[in-house]
Amino acid sequence: MSPARAAALDVLVRVERDRAHAAPLVDARARRMPPREGALLRALVRTTLRHALRLDHVLARSLDRPVASLEAPVRAALRLGAAQLLLMDRVPPHAAVGETVAALKAAAPRAAGLANAVLRRVAATEERPGRVDLGPGAGPIERLSVETSHPLWLVRRWVDLLGEPAARAALEADNADTPVEVLLDPRGEPAADVVARLAAEGLPLEKVAWAPLAYRVAGREAGAHPAIRSGAVAVVDSAAQAMAELVPPADVVVDLAAAPGGKTRCLLATGRARRVVALERHPRRAFRLASNLSSAGRRDEVLAVVADAGRPPLARGRAASVLLDAPCSGTGTLRKSPEIRWRLRPEDLRGFAEVQERLLDAALDLCAPGGTVVYVTCSLEPEENEEVVARVLGRRADAFRARPDAGSLPDPLGAAERGTGLFRVAPGPWNDGFTASVLRRAPGAR
Repeated sequence: MSPARAAALDVLVRVERDRAHAAPLVDARARRMPPREGALLRALVRTTLRHALRLDHVLARSLDRPVASLEAPVRAALRLGAAQLLLMDRVPPHAAVGETVAALKAAAPRAAGLANAVLRRVAATEERPGRVDLGPGAGPIERLSVETSHPLWLVRRWVDLLGEPAARAALEADNADTPVEVLLDPRGEPAADVVARLAAEGLPLEKVAWAPLAYRVAGREAGAHPAIRSGAVAVVDSAAQAMAELVPPADVVVDLAAAPGGKTRCLLATGRARRVVALERHPRRAFRLASNLSSAGRRDEVLAVVADAGRPPLARGRAASVLLDAPCSGTGTLRKSPEIRWRLRPEDLRGFAEVQERLLDAALDLCAPGGTVVYVTCSLEPEENEEVVARVLGRRADAFRARPDAGSLPDPLGAAERGTGLFRVAPGPWNDGFTASVLRRAPGAR
């Protein structure tokens, strides 16, 4: 039995049954495998989770019962096998069927015969990548939902928000792998020299336009390189780095909800902050933040505080620049966390917004007259972004306003401005999705 397929089935079952997050489970198992098996495990889980809706549509044609009625291990095994047959190159059909059925026997032996029959039928009758035939009554939004394997409600709102062409591009980007993107942290050394040295050490980098120190790794298996494993080079999405570009330079920047520390390090590496006060509510995540910055040689430039960002133990009205990267639904990160798309419901957005509103109020309390608060989420949803900002500013109209000019910005970020002080970045071929609002306190406001 293939260790990668057995591990993939276990991860998929735990993600669905226990609402676990896939990435840490996959990482823990992949580290104990030979590199080739670990890479296969990652590809199996990622492909199956991303394309679950489309796979269910295909499997339904070879089943005499609804896919949803099957037990979790059986459903996961069928999706896993179909993903290999229809969506993954270089996987022989006999391995996709036989190894997946063998993995299922350990979890649900009575269902092995059903899985074997269904997957053989899929192998014999379905075309790569699995045709979409929704019948004459299906509309373009329903077809787009199945083709891109996203919930119908999310597809509808993204088409309304972005327009059909941009929504389709974002939905398709959610299902595509991208190279690793990193934050270069030269620490006084010329960036070109650092790039040349890393290339000589087997880590070739290409410049990315989103942010001044954003680079793309031009090669595979980048995560195994010592510079990345040690934390000397930080893996940070290029659009995430761009969010830090919205923060006005200050001697001290307050970074609320800061773990794991990617944006904190961006602020320091780009010189937008000489020091950062970084708050994190959860002790384990705060420890991880401190550890990451120690690996980068930046520990002395950061004051890591275990505290609730909604009740920061800091003086009010003293911070020139505040960054709030708020907890959110994560709809901009569905490529990296595909399970989110199957768990999130429209009604969940209200709960996120309530927390975000409380945190933004606290962030504005910290801001000094003439200072700036940058409110960021990795969500595209207006309920978590401009609607939160509108409610909070409605109570503070005399003191705060959306900042009309964020200064000189990288071209992709400038093109993402959607209104005064509002930036919305959709998921793209190279980046995750984010929304940011830049808010300025009037110089004489109290």
